[in-house]
Amino acid sequence: MNNVDIFRVAYGNLFRRKVRAILTIVGVFIGTMAIVVMMSLGIGLQDSTEKQMSMWGDINVITVNQGRSWDPETGEYKGNEQRLNDEAVARMTQEDGVLAVMPSYQIGGEVKYGSKIGWVSLYGVDPETFTQMSYAVTDGRMLREGESGNALVGWQVINQFYDPNVQDYWRYADQSADSREMLGQVFYMELRNNYNYEIYRKVPLTVVGVLEGEYKNHAYNVYAPLSDVAKWRAFLQDNAYMTQEQRDMEAQAEAERIESGRVGIVYEGRSRDSKDYDQIMINCKNVVFARQVAAVLREEGYNLYTMADSMQEVEKQTVLIQAVLGGIGGITLLVASIGIANTMIMAIYERTREIGVMKVIGATGGDVLRMFLMEAGLIGVCGGLLGLAFSLGVSQLINYVAGDFMSAGMGLSGADLKISLIPPYLMAFALIFAFVVGMVAGIYPAWRAAKLSPITAIRNE
Repeated sequence: MNNVDIFRVAYGNLFRRKVRAILTIVGVFIGTMAIVVMMSLGIGLQDSTEKQMSMWGDINVITVNQGRSWDPETGEYKGNEQRLNDEAVARMTQEDGVLAVMPSYQIGGEVKYGSKIGWVSLYGVDPETFTQMSYAVTDGRMLREGESGNALVGWQVINQFYDPNVQDYWRYADQSADSREMLGQVFYMELRNNYNYEIYRKVPLTVVGVLEGEYKNHAYNVYAPLSDVAKWRAFLQDNAYMTQEQRDMEAQAEAERIESGRVGIVYEGRSRDSKDYDQIMINCKNVVFARQVAAVLREEGYNLYTMADSMQEVEKQTVLIQAVLGGIGGITLLVASIGIANTMIMAIYERTREIGVMKVIGATGGDVLRMFLMEAGLIGVCGGLLGLAFSLGVSQLINYVAGDFMSAGMGLSGADLKISLIPPYLMAFALIFAFVVGMVAGIYPAWRAAKLSPITAIRNE
């Protein structure tokens, strides 16, 4: 008998005892539905957590800051403190999985916008590299090469201003406003020299774009061309404006440092350069590369942060939850497999004479074995298909009933939050697993049928 003949005979025999076959299939259906729904809850939890974290920042981005890497468990430093300069940018660009490396300068200052005042953090970035990062504008446009005096603002920048002429201005501030009203407007940033506060400049900045991301970590930041911020940063750090009294105090402090053997901050024997960048951001292809690059740079001594590290802990927890929930569903499917074995054993007793006739007319023990295994597998597939279909319905119902309720607490819309998520690979796993369970449950009954003696089987009434 070829495989097609075996499949046709097995399919024809499947519903000879309709009630018993249906009840067995129902057992597999319940077990499949249980395991799929349980695992979908764990997958949905991971997906919603990733979406919630991506609202705060990109999980594929690494932020490298000034300072030295250290082990949070032991408190010990790692590697050597590294400088954030063009050499570091070139070195980071060579790492596998890196899409873009963006250095930046950072300054802060008081800002005046109309009758309001506030304080913002201004980042100087290269316009071309900025477009290769994970930023996107919701209104307006990105910065362009060669332009000066323009800026991009985060979604929440507008909420950092207040009107000093309004009584209780903080208490009644409208925190629901967004920065789109600043598009095309000019605000002025006041820069005061670090050594002489009386020396200051007022820098006009025109808002050309508003960045998307209401809750992301850049929502309160302002971005301007790197060349502009480098120039303003140099003014802030210019010690030419120091008073004579300050110069005397600085000379005394330097003498004390030399005497004590501490000559400033050192990087592998080199003093920190005032032109070093304040921050470098690395955009990676995915979260896996982000973790790999972060681990390498930490060992070298770079002080960095990436949300991919936090995601790793979340993934460990969700894998554990999926294993527990899947195990609960697996127990149900195990019980169903016992029902399959019982059904197949009963079929052998009822069809003993039929098995004997098949062997007499030429069927081998292997043919009988495959026929019974195919029947058991078909029971598993039928139950798996029904279970999967009902699982999709139950998943939609869970998302519909509980989605809006839970999304409010997680800061996501009901459409974005999927409490139960059934990806294609879970569907395929459910069908294959149900088929394999059916086959495994049918091994012993099929083996018994294959070992029956033809003469003994024919004599059976």
